[in-house]
Amino acid sequence: MIRVIIVDDELPALKMAESVLMTCNDVKICGSYSDQEELMEGLPMIEVDLIFLDMKMPGMLGLELAGRINEIKPEVAIVFVTAYDSYAVDAFEIEAFDYILKPLTAERINKTLNRYEKRRSEQGRNKKHHHVSVCSFGRFSVVAEQGEKMQFRTAKTEELFAFLIHQQGNAISKENIMEELWYDRGADRAQSIFYTTLYQLRKDLDHFGLNNTIQSSRKDGGKCSLVWMPDKWDYHEFLALYKQFKEGHLNLEEQKLAIDLYQDGYLMHNGYLWAAGRQAELELNYLELMEKIIETEVQKQKFESALLYLKKLEKNFPFNASIHVKIIAVYFLLNNKEAAQAHYQNVKKEAESWENIDMETLISNPYSAFEEV
Repeated sequence: MIRVIIVDDELPALKMAESVLMTCNDVKICGSYSDQEELMEGLPMIEVDLIFLDMKMPGMLGLELAGRINEIKPEVAIVFVTAYDSYAVDAFEIEAFDYILKPLTAERINKTLNRYEKRRSEQGRNKKHHHVSVCSFGRFSVVAEQGEKMQFRTAKTEELFAFLIHQQGNAISKENIMEELWYDRGADRAQSIFYTTLYQLRKDLDHFGLNNTIQSSRKDGGKCSLVWMPDKWDYHEFLALYKQFKEGHLNLEEQKLAIDLYQDGYLMHNGYLWAAGRQAELELNYLELMEKIIETEVQKQKFESALLYLKKLEKNFPFNASIHVKIIAVYFLLNNKEAAQAHYQNVKKEAESWENIDMETLISNPYSAFEEV
């Protein structure tokens, strides 16, 4: 038995759909709605498998309404129904289960119902990724153990998933999500885009084999949370290593592993403004680790290695005078006076304050640049 709901603001079309569906075998009509608010109010109490939804409802496009439905019943399949084939591209872009042009016929609806039965019977054989890794350093990505990379329908779909993972399972108000992701849109437009994006994200996750990973609540104005966390997340790995470092339990090679995880910074290649606070915190952790590695390498007289890490630091912190002082000092330790002088002359061009670098002290005692050595 397939349980269905019909939604259409035009009563004649609604009655027509009812009459056609009543001729189909193994179908139970659980409700017919011409008013979207009435639908949303009653939906939580209805057991339904398939919703036939008019693509163009007054005051709200079917895409947004589909997002709201999906928020409450993410497992429900949605079939868009419309008199205009111009909406077909939008429907398929968000991976609607099916798309039907009016007028409805028993033959066409039966094709949809047969497709649904086939999908339901195959659900047990759908792919499930049991080991998923998330990369938040550098550029955000989600990768399965088999090497398959999750594909997102739009950049905002990807950003919404990154934002939910960033919250680490905490429930976030929809208002807060809209403020962070669509701060440049009006409230009504932001809300419409949010529901559509949430719907798209759920479809992307289902396609990847991550089912029912987003939980929505209508309490307190509505909240969203991720009820799934990756099996491996570079952010968690970095924090665990940094914690060991602060406790004095991390050796040099493990410190270098933490640096390798960090890459160019937390979500640095995505440009998400909401990530700025955590980026700043992690940047300080990274700088602390790097300084310790460099000091250790200098202490062990592994000057070439120390220089490599200093050059990496220079790339991330080009205006940090202390880093340039240490680069010059290491050049002197390598007995490369020409490189030391060349670097000094280069940094003098960048800021007048760097002219105060005490070159005489560095020449006589390069180790003075490393206070802990």
